[in-house]
Amino acid sequence: FATRFRPRLPGRHRLRLIAAWVGGSPLTVQLGDLVVVGEPWEGIPRPDAQDPRFFSAGGRFIWPLGHNLNSTYDVRSRSSLGTTLTPDRGSFTRDALLERLIAAGGTGCETWLSAWNLGLEWSQDWPGYRGAGRYHPGHAWALDRFLDRAEAAGMHVNLSIFNHGMARENAGAEAEWPFHPWRRANGGWMERPSELFRDERAFVAQRKLFRYLGARYGDSPALLGWKLWAEVNLAEADNDEVVAWHARAGRAMAEADGSGRGVTTHWCGDWNSADRRIAAQPEMGYLTIDAYHGEGTLIADLLAASTRDPLQAGQGLAGFAKPILVTEFGGSPGACAPARLAAEHAIGPWVGLVSGHGGAPMLWWFEWIDQQDRFALYGAVRRFLDGEDLRSREAACIAPTAVASGQTLWCRAWSRPGRMLGYVLDRAWGFAGGDGQRLAVGELVVGESVAPGELSLEWWDCDRGEIVERRQVSHAGGRLALPMPAFQRHLAFKLVRATAP
Repeated sequence: FATRFRPRLPGRHRLRLIAAWVGGSPLTVQLGDLVVVGEPWEGIPRPDAQDPRFFSAGGRFIWPLGHNLNSTYDVRSRSSLGTTLTPDRGSFTRDALLERLIAAGGTGCETWLSAWNLGLEWSQDWPGYRGAGRYHPGHAWALDRFLDRAEAAGMHVNLSIFNHGMARENAGAEAEWPFHPWRRANGGWMERPSELFRDERAFVAQRKLFRYLGARYGDSPALLGWKLWAEVNLAEADNDEVVAWHARAGRAMAEADGSGRGVTTHWCGDWNSADRRIAAQPEMGYLTIDAYHGEGTLIADLLAASTRDPLQAGQGLAGFAKPILVTEFGGSPGACAPARLAAEHAIGPWVGLVSGHGGAPMLWWFEWIDQQDRFALYGAVRRFLDGEDLRSREAACIAPTAVASGQTLWCRAWSRPGRMLGYVLDRAWGFAGGDGQRLAVGELVVGESVAPGELSLEWWDCDRGEIVERRQVSHAGGRLALPMPAFQRHLAFKLVRATAP
């Protein structure tokens, strides 16, 4: 056995080990005292107390930036995008994928406790698994290793516990119930996957898993939060029972962790699929969704609408005052044309940044990113974000007007007192991808609400993450129109007040 203890306060800590067995007497051993020096530590990420749309740890702003890393390979990517299945070498593969994301500047990802990745409990017919009630020691160790490396790199991992296939027995959507260790035909006690949400013995087993997860991994500052289900709206179960289960399971997971870290669940499709009754539960500390779409939808519009877009009134999930994370996007569930996918991959984090997402939207197609070497985006966004903090109760997404080469461009900005971060997009490129048209010098109209004073304006190349133009602006008041340099595809800007109005 190994014990990991992460003290949060300096001083003398008295430790005691208690071991208990069914039918036996407990054993208590007094361990040696541990003397801790240094400053108090608080590194557990939580929804921020002052601006609950974002995450923070010990007052430090957190905005995870990266892609979904649900497994070590993806058969859907092979069929949709022609990628090659990555050889499943377990931690060797998983660690290599994580290292490349870290090297590129990534600060966040998601991984799954699915049967084909890091699952702990599954049918003993599958290699390494031990059946109901017994956990996979190799996968438990691999998750230790994964989180330790993420911690060392300053990354945050969204951990998905159950996936929709576990609750499906019919054709389509990766039905995995036939292999579930709790299924009666496999030696378990349940007949249907719907019982996962109402059976008392199932809940006792789920709570046991939560306790194990909280005890073993709950002290990790790399763990962003607990995602109870991936795409729970695909589960074959009564919706009222699913709603009630989430309130109960959310409490149980939070109690097992004990750190105040957020618990969430996830819906497939887009933000419209989120069950409002579950989203409103206090047990749900943040919300995770997909952003898949048809050919006629611009990804920038969908991502902005997922929170609160000033040009799409009444839409989005921002009203729940919780961090919103898109953990899957990239065309439809079957992807899209590679040129368009490249554009959407490049667009996603920038739109998330200017529309109040709790972290960068995560592209699902990780093998495509890896095999196409599409990592540069993360370094570019990270350089732009260096030193920035999106939190403020007064912060909001606004919609300036940007025009170039006779075209009205897509433009949003995240505005808070004294600082505005903005993003300008060639809509045609967002739909088609490719090289995009070179757009002539244009104009950005912020509006008439900016107070007079000295302003600093920076224009950034979104692909390289570099400043392309910097100027000082003496604003006399009234309509604020700013010259916009020629660009291709997309452009970002920072408008900062240099002196008090």
